[in-house]
Amino acid sequence: MAKLPFVIEPRVKPIIEEVGSEESGKIQIERRGYLTSGEKAFFQQVKQSDQGTARLIGLSRKVSRSLGIEMPKAYEAVIRVLSGASASDEDKKIEEEFAEELSSVIQDLANGQASDELLMAACLLRYRIDAEIQMDEVMKLHPDIITGLASLYRDEENKVLERLETKEEQNIEKVVKKSSPKAPPTT
Repeated sequence: MAKLPFVIEPRVKPIIEEVGSEESGKIQIERRGYLTSGEKAFFQQVKQSDQGTARLIGLSRKVSRSLGIEMPKAYEAVIRVLSGASASDEDKKIEEEFAEELSSVIQDLANGQASDELLMAACLLRYRIDAEIQMDEVMKLHPDIITGLASLYRDEENKVLERLETKEEQNIEKVVKKSSPKAPPTT
């Protein structure tokens, strides 16, 4: 990558993080404190093909036509019913009339959450370790590694800098200890 002409260098430097457990083994991956635009785009592109969200919108359209209400209101009602917070007669009608489809959408959304962790892990592995890694290889990884990578992805997405700053402080303390003169031995 080209060296950018920074006027002010980034405040924190990336560190190498270990992900995994004793049972799964551990891998090393870079923690940067952010996701690159490429990583974000990869996740969003694959996520857009998520069937759960598409089915939720499709069901909302059916509810909108069936009840004669606007699409945003139908979407909110479907979400209320799915979350168990339904209270109105309209919500009860949706529960009765669309019970089978609601169940199917719930299943799709649950599957989507499980696949999100795999997708997060694949994203970090592809962009930070090996650009040639395939999804079937990621799916064969131990769950501890998948969970650790997904956790790292979420931290990076939220720009969590605690681990980077802690590591930086530890490095500064080491440098200060090495450079400070040793006291003469007392006799």
